Amino acid sequence: MSAKSKIKKNKSSLRSVMLSFFVILFFVYIILIYYTTLLSETQEKITKIGEVNAVTSAEQIDQYLSDGVVTMNFACYTLDSMIRNGKSQDEIREFLVEQTKAVKEISLANSTGLYGFFNGEYLDGSEWVPASNYNPLERPWYIAAKGNIGRVAVVDPYIDAQTNTVMITFSKTLCDAKSVAAMDFSMDHVQEITEEIATHEESEMEMILDTKYKVVAHSDRSEIGENYLEEKDTFGNALVEQMKNTEDNNFEMQYNGFDYIIYKVPVSNDWTCVSVFNATNEYNKLKNLLTFTIFAVLLVVFILFFIFFLLNIEHEQFTQLGVHAVEAIASAIDAKDAYTKGHSDRVAQYAREIGKRHGYSGSQQDEIHMLGLLHDVGKIGIPDAVINKPGKLNDEEFEMIKDHPTIGAKILSKTPELAKLAMGARYHHERYDGTGYPEGLVGNEIPEEARIIAVADAYDAMTSRRSYRDALPIDVVKKEIEKGKGTQFDPVFADIMLDMIDDDERDNGVIDMKPDIEDMP
Repeated sequence: MSAKSKIKKNKSSLRSVMLSFFVILFFVYIILIYYTTLLSETQEKITKIGEVNAVTSAEQIDQYLSDGVVTMNFACYTLDSMIRNGKSQDEIREFLVEQTKAVKEISLANSTGLYGFFNGEYLDGSEWVPASNYNPLERPWYIAAKGNIGRVAVVDPYIDAQTNTVMITFSKTLCDAKSVAAMDFSMDHVQEITEEIATHEESEMEMILDTKYKVVAHSDRSEIGENYLEEKDTFGNALVEQMKNTEDNNFEMQYNGFDYIIYKVPVSNDWTCVSVFNATNEYNKLKNLLTFTIFAVLLVVFILFFIFFLLNIEHEQFTQLGVHAVEAIASAIDAKDAYTKGHSDRVAQYAREIGKRHGYSGSQQDEIHMLGLLHDVGKIGIPDAVINKPGKLNDEEFEMIKDHPTIGAKILSKTPELAKLAMGARYHHERYDGTGYPEGLVGNEIPEEARIIAVADAYDAMTSRRSYRDALPIDVVKKEIEKGKGTQFDPVFADIMLDMIDDDERDNGVIDMKPDIEDMP
């Protein structure tokens, strides 16, 4: 070869390399945009769920607190009038007792009733008698009311001395600026709201925090009363630290290798409803999809370059290159299943022989051989755990397996020149009686090549050891193929397959009808 020819060839090779680089770079760019779009949509979906949960929780709690405020204001209106009119302590006590009965009935026992400090004396509508050292002026309900003159104060939750349950208190200073009326409400209803939202929605946890980041309610009851701000090295502490550092209603955080999306909504009394969603599984699904997409695109790019080089080499050389390349792809597919080593190659051999006996030309035999090699290419999109599962697949796993013909067809159909290979991958699990998948085609609606692949595939499946059973005896295999004529298999190709088995048994090797022992796992 002359120096000029070598330079020309080198330039051509360099152009091919550069073209390859930019094509791959383009596909990677498209994949990243696709992944980023899916990630954004997933985050938006999760955030929307968190928003709905938190807003729903806040609205219900606001309504619950509003009922308490209205009841408190109504009682205080009467108490103010009684104090202005100089009513006696006994009359005030009697009002508190009657009002307590009414409040208990209205609130369905969520309240223990009214009490307070009136004209220098503690009075209780439930007729509870405090200990001798009880000082109402030091109680949070009294202090909170004095600090919020003119409006109802909502006191942070506490353990009620009478019922030993978590309660909140509504309190308000009366007209003399010294007396304070108070009313306890149970937190059980607020807890029920939180648990119900967490149960019926998709969040990891729902919680309500007070102004000091103490847990007022939580979908996990064991967290109630915890002060996340004071904790160290806990999820709750990491959550509130990030809440303090962001003004946004929603944000993301990582903790112990998990990804979380958080949405928070303020409640009218300065509490905060927080909805936490564990997005780890959703993100992992996207990562798996990204991996599969990259693999699929690289496979398509490989096939495209394979066809490109086809146009630049001799036909015989190309044929050998093409066969070796496709065999390599088939081997990679079979490697996913520990029990099907060599499966695609054997199906291709059986399919070629069926085609030959049916009268296929040499080029048609080559084509059906290629179909056999790539019929299971879609299995690259099925999780290994499903493919190699010992025992029977559950309904969800079987549905995943049923996707592989469609996945394979999508991969191969990216290139018009491979349309027939895509057809073989898509339809090799159709049944002659119309009960197959993915489309339920009947009889001759199924492409002929796919009908050939179907019987070759079934034969190899029955004569190979699987994760859940040993290889079937040859007489059992023949009976199954005979039984499947007209239902699972095209009768014409089923008969050819049976003849091949008989010839193999009689002549010991018309075609290698059994897997090599070294091919068995």
